[in-house]
Amino acid sequence: MRPIQTTKAFGSAIRRARKDRGLSQVELAALAGVGRPWLSELETGKRTAELGRALSVLSALDLAVAFVPRAGPDGPTVDLAQIIGEGS
Repeated sequence: MRPIQTTKAFGSAIRRARKDRGLSQVELAALAGVGRPWLSELETGKRTAELGRALSVLSALDLAVAFVPRAGPDGPTVDLAQIIGEGS
C-alpha cells in the first residue's frame, strides 16, 4: 500500500478505483450524489474538494479511509488510537 500524501494522488486513486469498477464519471457521480464536474475536479486533484463529498464518493466505491501513523526510526510517531479516542 502506497501512502496518499497529495490531493493529486488522492484523485488518481479515486479515478483508478472508478475505472476498476467499470464506472463512468457520470455513473459514479450519480451513485455518490455529487455532480460530474465536481467528480472530475476531485480526480484531477483540485485542492478545494469538500471532504464530505469526497467521503460520499469513497462510500459509493465501497472504499474507506484509514489513518496510519508514519513510522519514525523507533516505530510509530503517534498513538493514533489515543487521538481518536479508542483504547483509552
